[in-house]
Amino acid sequence: MEKSEIEKRLKTLMCGKLKQIKEKNGYSLEEMAYEIGLDYASFYSIYKGRTLPRMVTLFQISETYGIPLEAWFRDVEKLAVRERAVRRREFSELARVFNRLDIKAQKATLKILRHYLRKQKGCEVVSVFFSALPGAA
Repeated sequence: MEKSEIEKRLKTLMCGKLKQIKEKNGYSLEEMAYEIGLDYASFYSIYKGRTLPRMVTLFQISETYGIPLEAWFRDVEKLAVRERAVRRREFSELARVFNRLDIKAQKATLKILRHYLRKQKGCEVVSVFFSALPGAA
């Protein structure tokens, strides 16, 4: 798993848990930032999932709201499983649509995808798509 994928998942989980705390307790963002000891802009960036908190900040949040530190990371794998399921559904749909095209359209589509793949190195969906097609090598 790439660093950017892990970071994205962690940001999603962090901001989700912060929103739960806010809604459950009826806090304003300003109150939460003050209680944690952060300036509003820094807290807002974490709350919106734009940045990850530093470890010290995560300890402060956990201590302030009585959340065990491991609770912040508990759902990372669940989120990964959901994302894989979504990708599988999207790939299945892509294959169904591709198979409904006539041969000429399939060849044109492959040409476009190969061009895109050259421009977007490491594009997982396109790579998987190519490897699954008969005679696409």
